[in-house]
This record gives sequence, structure tokens and C-alpha cells, in this order.
Amino acid sequence: MRRTEINGIPLYWDDVPGQFAAHLVFGTGIVDEPLPRLGITELAGQLALAAVADAARACDEIACAAEDRFTRFSASGEPERVAEFVNLLCRALAEPPVDGLAVAVRRVQARRLREERWDRFQERELGFRYGLRGPGRVAWVAPAVAHIGAADVRAWAAERFTRDGAVLVLSGRPPTALDPRLPQPPHGPRAGRPVVEPLPDVAGCWIEGPDGYGEQVTVSFEGPATPAGHLAADIARGRALSDERVTVNLTGSLEVAFSYVGGGRMLFWLVAETDELGVQGVAEGLDATLRELVERGPAEGEVRRAERAWSERLDGDDQRHGHLVTAALDHLAGLEVFDVAGVRARLASLGPADVRTALAAYDSTAVLTLPEHCAPGPDSPFAAEPDRSGGAFHEAYEYRPKFFGPAGRADRMYLSDEGLAHWTTNCHHAVRWHQVAGLGVFPEGRRVLYGECGTVIDIQADWYKSGGDLIAAVDARVPASLRFPMGEAEPI
Repeated sequence: MRRTEINGIPLYWDDVPGQFAAHLVFGTGIVDEPLPRLGITELAGQLALAAVADAARACDEIACAAEDRFTRFSASGEPERVAEFVNLLCRALAEPPVDGLAVAVRRVQARRLREERWDRFQERELGFRYGLRGPGRVAWVAPAVAHIGAADVRAWAAERFTRDGAVLVLSGRPPTALDPRLPQPPHGPRAGRPVVEPLPDVAGCWIEGPDGYGEQVTVSFEGPATPAGHLAADIARGRALSDERVTVNLTGSLEVAFSYVGGGRMLFWLVAETDELGVQGVAEGLDATLRELVERGPAEGEVRRAERAWSERLDGDDQRHGHLVTAALDHLAGLEVFDVAGVRARLASLGPADVRTALAAYDSTAVLTLPEHCAPGPDSPFAAEPDRSGGAFHEAYEYRPKFFGPAGRADRMYLSDEGLAHWTTNCHHAVRWHQVAGLGVFPEGRRVLYGECGTVIDIQADWYKSGGDLIAAVDARVPASLRFPMGEAEPI
């Protein structure tokens, strides 16, 4: 893999057999979007793609993906045609034409609806760990994407799609026609993305998987975003496959998944397919395997077997193409840029003590995810999901329902200078004013208050006595920058 620079944009390339491909990657994604603007990065990308539709048709394949921490545009085909597409795309990203905004909104909404039908256990857990902050935002559907205005999209693109946050990777020698030009950031170089810490009381909890999760059990933990972290996760998988509690209850595969969460840290998941009868056995086996590795470490033979398996996965043309994309993501994350020779050397230098160290955060970061209506065994070290109510207020105004039927008998809203709380028969939700992530405004008498911890409070004025006063008091306490329209109103 070779590194150079073109028009101030870092460029990595390698001679990979097969069709020529280019990936233009930006270090901005869903974690950077405030709640009122969730979906804005993808909107800007869709508008830019629409502006270069003719050049895109000259390529064999085009893709755009707005992910958690990055946005990637991909193209494959004849090198000179791909180069021309990249050149035009960069110009379009600098100032996306917004006349197709309504169509772009429909595409974003349709894709997100499709994704909701998939198993999204990682997003569910990230939302549990982080609430509506940082990596947790990937778990939330964009509530106001249809109301994001043209001026907002253009301002976001001008700030985010710049040369200081971009990297280009190619699967072959740079074509002569390649001349990508991206603007300098309008306000100078962006500060590094802040590292978001998990919410308190997350570690050691178990949660239910999302709808459609199926009969899966996952145990996750935090580890270093290094070869040692990945090797440790693979060793844990191999060790779990020798635990009878796991093997007799597996109905499918046991795999490793991972997600970078910033600060040089990775979340690793062991994902086991089982059935309802096997849930507790698999959960106990996975947890016991990891705790034993933390306490005693692996054997030298386990480390060498995992090293050989990793080395084999580094070979092949498909893998080399993937290494290019990994190098781009590492570059944007500020990590050591992926290099096959360097990774092999690091893997060969690792021993049992390094693996044990990589797993050291297991006890303080582990989370167990189970299918709906399942629970861990009575001897499980995992506790139920904590109460995120935010605690009691010192003094508050009470708002009661207008009608005291069965549904509203225990329903209360409590408004305080500290925050807003909603009590019902079964639960208690609270959002403190300094932790408001957004306020959804419906056309008539309804608000939805979102808290950074993931709490959502739905307020309907006609349900409460003095409900209009309650709505007015909430509006007065939430800054205008955090309010956004919801419902069927026309896009702004």
C-alpha cells in the first residue's frame, strides 16, 4: 500500500487485481449530527450524487453510505471514468444543489425503514450504553429528516465535506484524469471529535434485544482498537466453542462483531445463535469463558492458533481491497493506519499476557443482550437494566389528567426548574433541562422531549389540566436550537 497526497487530500492506493475502485471517505457521520438534524449527512450525500448522475451512469457501480463515524462514497469501473466521477462529486459536495431535496428525503426515509426490519442488536446496545449521545445516536430514527431545510443541508456540507476531513483510497494507480478538489473548512480545522463516555450503571447489565432480534445471545465488552484487542476476541470465541454449555445449545454460528467507539477503544460482541431453551446455557458459557480468560489468560497454543487464523485472513485480493478501506477509516480515526506487514509483526509479538491485558476491561464494561421475554439464570452476575429516571426533583408543579379513567389514574407530569418528569403506573421518566437532546414540536398542542440519557417524554396538552401552560413552560425552557418540527407539516 502506498500513500501520497492530491490537492491536499490524503491518498492511499494499492495494485489490487480486478475492477478498479475508488472510495472517497469523510470523517463525519451520525455521531456528529445533533438530534434535530439526524439524517442531514446522508441528505447532503444523496443530493451530491443526484448532481453527478450522468458521470455515475458511466461507472459500473456507485454507492453512498452514511455510517456512525464516517461517510463513504464508492465507485467502480474504468479508471478514467471513475476519476471523472470523483472529480465531479467533490465539486458537488462543496455546494450540493438542493432542488431535489424532497426526493432525497424520501430515499433516506425509505432506507431507514428497511433498516428497521433488520436485526440491529448493535444499535440497540449502543443506544443503551450511550443514550442519545455520540455512538448512541445510531440507534435512533431521524425524527425530523423531512423538515431539514435546504440552507441547513448546504451549511452542513460546507462544514463537513472538506479536505481536512477526507481521505481517498484507490485499488490501482491514480488515473491521470484524477483531480479531486475539496474546499478548506470555512471556520478553520475542526477540533477532534470528543470521546463520549458510556452512561453510568451500564456495565454488568442485561437487556432485551430489539424486535426481530431472534434467538440470539450476545455478550459485549470494551477492548483496545489494536491487533491485541481483535486477537483476544477471536481467542474468546474459540475458547467458548469448547465450553459444553455453549456447544450443546448452539443452533447456528458463534461469531465476533465489533464497533469503534472512539478514544482508541472498540466494542466487541460474541454473537451466538441458539433457541429459547438454550439462552441461559449460552449466556452462562460465554460469560464464564471471558471471566476465565481475564483471570488466567489463554495458553500459548491458543494465541498462536488465533495468530495463524488472522494471518490467513490478511491474504487474498478481496482482503487487500478491504485493507484499503480500513486504512482510510484508521486515518480518519487517528489510529495507526492499517498495514499488512505491520499487523503481522504485531500479531507475532503478542503473547498470553497481552491477550489478558486486552480483556482486562471485561468486568467493568460487559453487557448481555437476550431475546425478548428471556432472562438470565438465577446465578447470573448480570443485573437488570438500571432505572434511568434521573432521580427526584426538590420541588415541582404537578399536572394531572383531565379524566381519571383507568388509564390516567396514576398519570402525572411534574415540572421543575430542574427538569420534567412523567409518572405512570408502571414507569417513571425524567429529563433534566441541561440534558435535553431535542424537543419535537407538533402542529397542535403536542411536544416530544428527548433526553441525552435516552428518555423520551410525550406531552399532549389536551390530556392534562392546564396542559397549555405545561406546553408553554416546556417551550420556554428549551433553547430554540434544540426544537424541531414533527408531524405532517410541509418541509421547511
